[in-house]
Amino acid sequence: MAKTSTQTYRTNAKSRAKHVKDNSPGGKYAHSKQYKREHADARASLKIGKGSKQDASKQADGSYKSESRKTNRGRGGRLRR
Repeated sequence: MAKTSTQTYRTNAKSRAKHVKDNSPGGKYAHSKQYKREHADARASLKIGKGSKQDASKQADGSYKSESRKTNRGRGGRLRR
């Protein structure tokens, strides 16, 4: 009979540590609330409404500009190949 996930985590310390880390509270950013607030303010100042097909794109100098959602997200960030 195969081990259950509970049995695996009890016997494998490395796997348990990763499991605990993965399931701990926290978000993509340690500064998540500040990050969200900053972007919300940028969207408001650029007059980008909810449901709009525009994004507030952060520039290299730290400023924001209104840009097509497709163009902004199409860059792919770390997922780009």
